[in-house]
Amino acid sequence: MKRKRLSVALLALSLVLVVSACGKSTSNNSAGNESADGKIKLKFWYWNGAVSDSTIEAAKEKFPNIDLQAEKLPSGGDFLTKLKTTITGGGSGPDIVTMDGWISTMLSYKEKFVNLYDQGARDIQPQYLDWKWKLGTSADDKYMIGLPIDVAPVVMYYRSDLFEQAGVPSKPEELKEQVKTWDDYFNILKQIKDKTGATTTSIVDVFSSIVGQSPQTYFDTEGNYIGDQAHVKAAWDQAVKAYQMGITFPFSSDSERNAAINNGEIATFPGASWAVGDLASAAPDTKGKWNIAYPPGGVGNQGGSFIGILKSTKHPQEAYEVIKFLTSPDNLVKGYKEFGNYPSTPEVYSKPEMENKNEFFANQDLSVVFGEAAKDVKVAHTDPRDDMVITTLTKSLGSVDAQKKDSEKAWAEAQEQIKRQLSR
Repeated sequence: MKRKRLSVALLALSLVLVVSACGKSTSNNSAGNESADGKIKLKFWYWNGAVSDSTIEAAKEKFPNIDLQAEKLPSGGDFLTKLKTTITGGGSGPDIVTMDGWISTMLSYKEKFVNLYDQGARDIQPQYLDWKWKLGTSADDKYMIGLPIDVAPVVMYYRSDLFEQAGVPSKPEELKEQVKTWDDYFNILKQIKDKTGATTTSIVDVFSSIVGQSPQTYFDTEGNYIGDQAHVKAAWDQAVKAYQMGITFPFSSDSERNAAINNGEIATFPGASWAVGDLASAAPDTKGKWNIAYPPGGVGNQGGSFIGILKSTKHPQEAYEVIKFLTSPDNLVKGYKEFGNYPSTPEVYSKPEMENKNEFFANQDLSVVFGEAAKDVKVAHTDPRDDMVITTLTKSLGSVDAQKKDSEKAWAEAQEQIKRQLSR
C-alpha cells in the first residue's frame, strides 16, 4: 500500500535548510508579474492529483484578468525539496502552492506564507471539517498557511466473501455495530484465519493504525517527547498481540503484500480513502469481493492536501480568490469524481453527486462510509521529528516478526535509540 510519509526526504533536507538559512536571502522577482497582455500572472505549483485539472481550467475562466500558470511537478520528496529550498531563499518560486500532510513542517516557516486569515479565510471556515482546518493553522490559531483540499480517513477494507465463509459479520452496517474495538477485530480475524487461512496485514500496519487513531502521538504541544508513554506502548502491545495470535501477514515488501492480497491470503486491513485505487491495482483478481466498513477503535487520517500562497507574491488578494475558488465545496466534489480525493467540506457528503458505487467493491457506495469516518477523525499534534520516531519504532517492531526479537527488548532498544537521536 502506498504511504504518504516522506521521512527520508525530511531528514535529507535538514542540511539543506541549515545552509540555505545561513545564506543571503534572495527575493522572488518572478512571482506575480504582469503578463504581456496586462493580466495578473500567478504561478501555481501542484502535483498530479492534488487539484482537479478541470477546476484549474474553470478558475482561468472565472478570473479572466488572471493569467494562472499552473505547473505540474513530481509529487513526494522532490516536490517538498523544491518548495523548502525556495522558501528558504534558494530559488524562484510560485505565488500559489499545494502542500501535503507535511504542512506541519511548513508552519515552522509561516512567515514565508501569506496569512490567509488576513485575506478573509475565517469567513469560509464553517464550510470545512474543523480538525482538517486546524492542521493548516498555527497553535494559537492566529496564522493560517493553507486552505484544506481533501482528507484521507482510515476505514476497514475487507473481503466480504471470506468473512461470509468464516461465518462472521460481513455487512458494513453489521461490522460498524459489532466490531468497535481492536479486540473485537482480532477475535473476528482469528475466526477468519481458522476457517480460511487469511490474515490482516503486518504487525507494523496494525501498530501504525492504532497510533493514528490517538489524540496524542510522539510529542506534546511544548515539544516534549511522549512516545515512550502508555498510549504508544499500548498500541505496540496490541500489535504484538495480533502477531502472537497469528493473524498478521509477515513483515514484508509491498509487492509481497500485494500478491498476498490478490491471492486471498489477506482478508482485511485498515486503509485510507486513497487506498481504493491501490487495492484495485494490487488485486485485480479479487474484483467485486471487497467492501469497506467503519474501522475498529476510531478513525485516523493518512494524508490529504492543502493550498496556500507564498509571501513573495505581489498579488495576495487575487491569489486568495483563486485558491478559495479551487477549494470551494462544489469544486472539491469535481476533484473527488475525477480521482477520488475525499472533500474536506462535509456539506457535500450527502449530495447525490457524491454517490460513488464502485464495481470493485460490489457496487457499494463508498461515500457513505468515508463520509461517516471523515467527520470522526482524531488528529494529534504533529512535530517535525515524528518521522524519525516512526521510522525507529516501526523498524524495531518489524524485527519482532522478521527476526523473532523479544517485543519488550525491541521496545527498550527503540526508545534508547530515539532518545540518543533527540539529544543530538
